[in-house]
Amino acid sequence: MFGAFGELAIGLIYFCLRYAAADRNAFGEKTGLAAFWLYNVGLVLWIFLNFFPIGWSQLDAVYEHGFAYARSSAFYDTTLFWQWMRLPGDVAFAAGALLMAWDFIVKLRPLYPQAVERMLFRTVSPLQSRPEPAE
Repeated sequence: MFGAFGELAIGLIYFCLRYAAADRNAFGEKTGLAAFWLYNVGLVLWIFLNFFPIGWSQLDAVYEHGFAYARSSAFYDTTLFWQWMRLPGDVAFAAGALLMAWDFIVKLRPLYPQAVERMLFRTVSPLQSRPEPAE
């Protein structure tokens, strides 16, 4: 679902950010493009290093032992190597997510400087920012 709707939602966010922040700062696409490719590299690594190999052995297990066995922990104990092979895709995908989050914060900072400063550095507590009651 991420490839179909997640990438579409991220594209819409970037589209909105471009027009929301266009007057205040120059809009760079390099960071977002790098995050996009990291996401996609992570997805491809998942497919070829984890989902595809386990899927074929799981299909074979369904035909030999039945559906219940192919969904059991006994089957998954035989695929530990392929489960660990998901890690490179996870790392690439997580790097893309962190890079994109940083890019969103950088692009939102000129629009909401006090909110971003509070979120990043916690310099002002919510109690300090309230006005004093009138006597």
